[in-house]
Amino acid sequence: MLNIITALKIEAEPIIKKYDLKARNGIYQNKYINLIITGQGKIKSAINTALLLQKFPQKTLNIGIAGSDEFDINEGFFIHKITDTDSGFEYYPDFFEENSKEIFTISKLGKYHSLTDMESSGFFEACYKFLSVENIILYKIVSDTPKIKPDKKLIPDLIENHLFIIEKLLDEKNDFFKDIEEFLEKANQKMKLTKTQYEELKKIIVYYKTKQKPFPKIPILKNKKEVSEFLNSLTNL
Repeated sequence: MLNIITALKIEAEPIIKKYDLKARNGIYQNKYINLIITGQGKIKSAINTALLLQKFPQKTLNIGIAGSDEFDINEGFFIHKITDTDSGFEYYPDFFEENSKEIFTISKLGKYHSLTDMESSGFFEACYKFLSVENIILYKIVSDTPKIKPDKKLIPDLIENHLFIIEKLLDEKNDFFKDIEEFLEKANQKMKLTKTQYEELKKIIVYYKTKQKPFPKIPILKNKKEVSEFLNSLTNL
């Protein structure tokens, strides 16, 4: 199952058509997808994302357009860092194998960064109250630059060009975190990890995977000190 968040109806339309989603109480659905259109801006994004997650607390994708002063029209990126230009707050979605970038969330149109939108920080804040970071996913497609203004007629085509991202997330065989979760389950059985140790090991193993390093062998450890020493040894490699 996958939740999908878009800011604009024009962004949602290709997804609704592709997956034959039916509207039920403001949510477009089929057996596998729940989609909600939040409206523009981080406050609307946060409120409506939270409303969806209250009903369906599961993996959630925010897909939509972004401005850029660096990249070309139709380039798409996962997001590994969000900076809210109003508050200065920074947010960190989890890593992906694919090329990922930072995005800057603004409250007024007109200013460009490497990637710029109006919703990402609000979306992430809402998701983080319900989900762990590996289930919070952002994917942004460049629609305009300082020299090329946005064209609403092109937005459906831009989204349609990147629908393979949804296919990838729906396909459990391609789930980036599947083998990580299996490793953590085995590690917890052998080491009886505390919550803090579990989260620390998880970050380490995600890093290993992004660098294509083989996962370490899992020892049988009897106490917290031994586990801490083991975790330290992994970060020193």
